[in-house]
Amino acid sequence: MRKTKPIQAELIEFLCDECKRGYMRVVQGGRVIHSNPKQWQHQCSSCGEDAYLTFAYPVINYKGEDFMLAKHVRFQTEIMPMQMKDD
Repeated sequence: MRKTKPIQAELIEFLCDECKRGYMRVVQGGRVIHSNPKQWQHQCSSCGEDAYLTFAYPVINYKGEDFMLAKHVRFQTEIMPMQMKDD
């Protein structure tokens, strides 16, 4: 059985490096690169800049631990990283 209780937590957002106004948000249905670590496709809420980030922002911080929203972890469009050739 699930039980809920109120908590004190912080919301961590990623400011766009390009415009410095908007925040990076996971692209719904976007791609996830299954590298180590994984990278989620994001887009700036202001200028539309695209980026791949190693956390699905925004992130919740609770007692020093970062948590990603379940909706970003459950369903992912997979892109496997390219295999590097040995020279």
